[in-house]
Amino acid sequence: MKNIIGMIFVCAVIFTSCERKFDLGEFNYEEIEAPVIAPLNPDAEATGKRGMGGYTNGDWQALYLKLKPHWYYNWGSTWVDDKPSNLEFVPMKWGKWGDIDVFVANMKVLKEAGKIHYLLGFNEPDGVEQANMTVDQAIALWPKLEEVGLPLGSPACVNPTGTWITEFMQKASEKGLRVDFMTVHWYGGASASSFISRLYDTYNQFGKPIWVTEFAPADWTAATPADNKFTPAQVLNFMKEALPQLEALDFVHRYTWFAFSQTSAVGTSSALFDADRNLTPLGEYYASFKPNFNIGVTN
Repeated sequence: MKNIIGMIFVCAVIFTSCERKFDLGEFNYEEIEAPVIAPLNPDAEATGKRGMGGYTNGDWQALYLKLKPHWYYNWGSTWVDDKPSNLEFVPMKWGKWGDIDVFVANMKVLKEAGKIHYLLGFNEPDGVEQANMTVDQAIALWPKLEEVGLPLGSPACVNPTGTWITEFMQKASEKGLRVDFMTVHWYGGASASSFISRLYDTYNQFGKPIWVTEFAPADWTAATPADNKFTPAQVLNFMKEALPQLEALDFVHRYTWFAFSQTSAVGTSSALFDADRNLTPLGEYYASFKPNFNIGVTN
């Protein structure tokens, strides 16, 4: 989640962090759940770090083919047969809703078929407009997620080092629950050093590998796209500084940009696509960085 961010940023994230999931695609919360731990498929271990989130309707497959990520998630858990080939899907248990036993059963089926290799936990449970869960609610459901038998990511909090996740990790440790890696969201300014510093803070606090499952510069004071204080050039410079560092950090195992729409006031300059579904200069750089040349390739 973020680095040097003030009270305005924290509050804004809580209320708007998924305002944009996604302007380019509808955001689903399918309820089928998922982790004992199954050995990783060698193909999964070889998967590149750079991923992508979102894009679940319309020509979403074409967008992924343009971006060339190695893996993707869409905040849901439904397997899609016509996804591009050689693109790993990572399911998520978004919140507390739905039949947890059905979720677990469905995830086990996908695991046994070799279709999934990881499971992501709850999405921003410390956000009132997101999963909005108490720590005890999350702890009570966590053993069910462990049952799937996959490496399991922590709840992805608005604040990755805040009181909610700190209490969750403490209670998980006391109860002998398993959390295999931390998931981090970050929507600070256009300072790559601040972003990387927040990742170090998270790693130093919890001592576990990190997946950055949402990140992008955001201006939470902007009322319109024209008001956004970050220029596309500034955000491109941020990306050019941040991505090589994410690749170099051993404790960062995966990451995915959050692709705001150009019509988003807070994130217009972080958009990867324009209104015509063409890559922006930022999108072109993201697509060209450590690309998955095998995406969409069939034997």
